[in-house]
Amino acid sequence: MTGPVTTVDILGPAHGGAGVARVDGQVVFVRGALPGEKGVPVHIDEGKSGKRFLTATVTDAQAIGEASPHRVPALCPAAAAGAGCCDLDFVDQVGSLTVKRQVVVEQFQRIGGIDLNALSDGHTAECVSADPFTGYRTRARLGVDPDGRAGLRRRSSAGVIPLDSPVVQCAQWAPALAEGLSTELAAHSLTPGAEVCVALGDDGTRSIVEVPPVPRPRRRGQRGRARGRRHGAVQRRVLSGTGDVVRTVGECSWRVPVEAFWQAHRAAAGMYSGWVTAHTPVDSELAWDLYGGAGVFAAALGDAAPGIAVDCVDIASPATAAGRDTLADRNVRFVTGDVAGCVDTLRGAAPGATPPSVVVLDPPRTGAGRKVIDAVAAREPSTVLHIGCDPATAARDAASFAEHGYRPDSVSVVDAFGLTHHVEVLVRYVR
Repeated sequence: MTGPVTTVDILGPAHGGAGVARVDGQVVFVRGALPGEKGVPVHIDEGKSGKRFLTATVTDAQAIGEASPHRVPALCPAAAAGAGCCDLDFVDQVGSLTVKRQVVVEQFQRIGGIDLNALSDGHTAECVSADPFTGYRTRARLGVDPDGRAGLRRRSSAGVIPLDSPVVQCAQWAPALAEGLSTELAAHSLTPGAEVCVALGDDGTRSIVEVPPVPRPRRRGQRGRARGRRHGAVQRRVLSGTGDVVRTVGECSWRVPVEAFWQAHRAAAGMYSGWVTAHTPVDSELAWDLYGGAGVFAAALGDAAPGIAVDCVDIASPATAAGRDTLADRNVRFVTGDVAGCVDTLRGAAPGATPPSVVVLDPPRTGAGRKVIDAVAAREPSTVLHIGCDPATAARDAASFAEHGYRPDSVSVVDAFGLTHHVEVLVRYVR
């Protein structure tokens, strides 16, 4: 239900992509707005807001009294059709990075108590935008509707917008990922309720597989047994190509299954690996790569300090299997299991052992968390390299490291998710 229309001024950005305004002293989070815009017409949402704030949506961008100089016409046809892909496709590349830097700085200050504008030696957070800003994504995961048609998920819904709709083309997708995809998938009899993973390898080869859906958390009281039986019938099926793709970073190449995790932006893995290499002391002898997946950062550690021993920890996945094959000739030990439960088993973890000099953490959006950070800090590594994909949880992790006497001396805000509110934060902590 949509409520009354009013006009607001946007005070700043909020984590999650909205703009912050006030109506009668109450905070309003406005979708579709940019910081500094004045005279913004919005619909106030009814029945969906908490007691402490309201939510709203811009009604007409053309009617904004004073628009941001970084506002552009919406770039993503799929988002315009209701897909949940590009929630920030109305801002240019410079504006996108500016907004995301503001969000990161605010989150670190408010949650972590850390001022990123006043790092050691007068440094401030570096800001980098990954190129290209559009057409960068080399992997996509699609839903399959009850009629067997593949498409993008609707915004805030499990519904599907079929690819055969003429407007469904996500502006994030690399051209070679999208070219002819709708026609190719239409030639297959897809399983309703399944998911379709599409990936474009660094050699330009595209491969497509049908897989079971990722389990979604059930609401309290929801019965899921029949749904589970239906999804359990879905088996991995190669629809095109070999079912895997080649990923290359530096001198290493991984052959990974289409559905295995890899950075979405085609330049991201190389950027982050270069950052890890540049911030690793050359005399390091032992390192931990936590949440290491295929071992991309384990390879980067080896590039920085030849001969270094690395323990790479993550839950078992096709990515870790690919890492074992690729890094078989290096001193990298892959440890399978939950990171929090595995730290005590790693090389250098035992009392009296020489601890790792470098620890890399690339946790999921939920962050590393206190238990993992307590275990890492107890070994007193001289350098911690944290790659965070959510500003709020990265800030919470920063506060935990600060409690153990670690401070950030180098921070990079990386916009590797053009057209969306997502952002990567790379932080080096030193004792």
